[in-house]
Amino acid sequence: MLIERVPVPDPDEYGRPRNRFRMVAWCLPPGNAARRAREVFRDQLVKLPLDPDVLDELEIVVSELVTNATRYAPGPYEFRLLYDHGLPVRAEVVDAGAGTTLIDHLLHRPLPVSERIDDLELGGRGLRIVAELTHGRCGTYWTRLCGTGQLGTGVWFDVPAQQHHS
Repeated sequence: MLIERVPVPDPDEYGRPRNRFRMVAWCLPPGNAARRAREVFRDQLVKLPLDPDVLDELEIVVSELVTNATRYAPGPYEFRLLYDHGLPVRAEVVDAGAGTTLIDHLLHRPLPVSERIDDLELGGRGLRIVAELTHGRCGTYWTRLCGTGQLGTGVWFDVPAQQHHS
C-alpha cells in the first residue's frame, strides 16, 4: 500500500512556501519487507544521476535497516522517501518499536580498534555498515507511522546528490 502526504504550502512572511517537502510511504509486508523496500528504493532512484555503485551501497543500507526493524521491533513497517523539489533526499524505515536511543548509539559509536573481525559479531554490525555506507549521514527519531498513526521509530539516511561518473 502506498501512502502519500503532500503538505499544504504554508507561506512565510514573504509569501514563499514554508513547507516544500513531500513524503511518500510504502507499507512493508512482514514476510518480505526487505525485498519490497529494496524494489521500491531502486525503482524510485534508478533514474537519478547517481553513480551505480552508490545506488548499490544504498540498497544495502535499505536492506540492513528493514532487516533490523523486522527482527527487533514490532510492526507495522514502512519505507519512506522524502522529496525536495521532486528529488528524493532522504530515505527512512519506520517501525512501531521504541529503539531510538539504542539505535542512535549503535549508529554513532566509535568503531573499535580491533584486529579480530569476530568482535563485530557481538552486535550492531548492520548499523555500523549503515553508518559507514552513508558516511554518517544517518540517524533516528520518534515519528508516527503514516498508515496507523502509531508512535514508533524512524531510522533515516540522506540520499547523496552525486552525479554519474562515466
